[in-house]
Amino acid sequence: MTEIADWRPGLRLLRAALRGTRAPALRVAAWSAVEAAPALASGWVLGRALDQGFLDGRPATGLAWLALLGVLYALRAAAERAVFEPLSHIVEPLRDELVRRLVHGTLYAAVHRVRAADATDVARLTGQVDAVRGIVGALLRTARPLAVTLVAALTGLAVLDPLLAALVGVPLAVAVVIFLVSMRTVIRRRQSHLAAEERVAAVTGEVLAAGRDITALGAEERAASDVEDAADASVATALAVARASAVRTPVVLLGGQLPVLLILLTGPALVQRGGVSAGAVVGAVMYVTVYLVPALELMTGSVAGYWSQLRVLSGRLAAASDAPDDPVPVPVPVPVPVPAPGVVAEAPREGDLEVRNLTFAYGPHAAPVLRGLDLVVPSGDHLAIVGPSGIGKSTLAGLLAGVETPLKGTVTMAGQPVRPGRVALLPQEAYVFPGTVGDNLRYLAPDLDTAALDRAVAAVGARELVARLGGYDAEVPDPAGTLSSGERQLIALARVYASPARVVVLDEATSHLDMAAEAVAETAFAARPGTLVVIAHRLTTAARARRVLLLDGERPVLGSHAELSATSPAYAALVGHWTAQAPRSPQVPQGARAGRP
Repeated sequence: MTEIADWRPGLRLLRAALRGTRAPALRVAAWSAVEAAPALASGWVLGRALDQGFLDGRPATGLAWLALLGVLYALRAAAERAVFEPLSHIVEPLRDELVRRLVHGTLYAAVHRVRAADATDVARLTGQVDAVRGIVGALLRTARPLAVTLVAALTGLAVLDPLLAALVGVPLAVAVVIFLVSMRTVIRRRQSHLAAEERVAAVTGEVLAAGRDITALGAEERAASDVEDAADASVATALAVARASAVRTPVVLLGGQLPVLLILLTGPALVQRGGVSAGAVVGAVMYVTVYLVPALELMTGSVAGYWSQLRVLSGRLAAASDAPDDPVPVPVPVPVPVPAPGVVAEAPREGDLEVRNLTFAYGPHAAPVLRGLDLVVPSGDHLAIVGPSGIGKSTLAGLLAGVETPLKGTVTMAGQPVRPGRVALLPQEAYVFPGTVGDNLRYLAPDLDTAALDRAVAAVGARELVARLGGYDAEVPDPAGTLSSGERQLIALARVYASPARVVVLDEATSHLDMAAEAVAETAFAARPGTLVVIAHRLTTAARARRVLLLDGERPVLGSHAELSATSPAYAALVGHWTAQAPRSPQVPQGARAGRP
């Protein structure tokens, strides 16, 4: 059985997310006091109306007391309306702060490999954050008036008659204790249910991502069975939550209906003895039936459900949001070579990349993708990295750019550890954000003048695309919907070409361009000052490079295209595969160069 998780991290997360809402919280508290006025005075006022008015033969006095009660209810209605505005200033910023913390924690965990990223991160961001926001808002609308109503009604009952208050308070206290104890089971089962829901999201995400492989292997029934098992477990845990929540019925009977029965049974005798007035008995019944019973039903129903969900969800979000506010990268020690006597060491140049004993694995128990790799890419070099699918080409690209952290070894640039931002890495899926064409192109060089931007656009072959879009000032509100994959790649290529980066890594960044457009872009980057590393997916890309690195298991091979074709059987086989896959005719329809449909 799942243990109840520590609720304190979730509570700390909520406190941090609600920081800065003190002013609206004070306004909510003030209006809540006004809301509590009828619950505090209603039974007492009704008792006075009966004892001093209607039962005493003075109906006018009784009506005056009832008029006072009407005024209190009018004030409550005004307070209930006024409280929504400060409540919005508490609830709405909560979601934004939770999203910020969750994104920060998820990215930190992914970059530093604290945990594996999966579909549950999306479930937390899209579902659980909104759920917490909704629950907090619901609790402020229900638990807040519930608390003030309970306190006010019990206080009013004690003022009205202490003996009647004792008849009500004892069974009520026993019922509340039973309810609080039962909440542990409810919370435990809600944790199991939430974990089961996250499992459904994770399994479904894995199946959808591997849909092509599942079809190819004929594993549709196995995949469907995994999803069904996860869904069945989620349904079973939901039923367990419902069964645990059924305790609310006996709690309401014990804490609400039993006190009414005790008052009605003992009331006549107490009135006859003269210890209690008839108005006090009626007022006590009003306190219990109008306020305490509905409050108890609300506490054991909606409020209990909200509270248990909030504890579980906030704990989950706290675990996913756990990350330093400003993580400081730990410097990687770089060995400094000692020159031989009489030899003057040449200082490393900006753009020199050096890889020493590089080992990388996706997780502490996973097999290394790269093991003990040594590589020197001098400034101005043009290197193509090739190899079969899954061999680690994109992983090496991320390590060269500093976005991945090696398990062992070092990656240095100009003698210093590579940090994200020093190397321009352009992946296969190019990102174009909503905004103007110029904003996208100048993103890495905000102060770039128009002439330099023109040269970059022309160099990579994006001039026609920019003209078709309407120039640099043209808005692109929906890049994913209005631009093809190849057009987005052209914009990203021009952006990186115009940047000040001395080292550029293209990780299949021209895969959606036709061969002619790819040749234009790669030739432009080869002529650009600095170092160029290209993850090759076509023979022509490797042939254009000055050197080629073949990743082939634990035996990487480095040389020119001609050298490797003559000396490496693995490279020759890869070239043969590329040749077999090449299109028979180089002709392409006009407009297809940038991957347009």
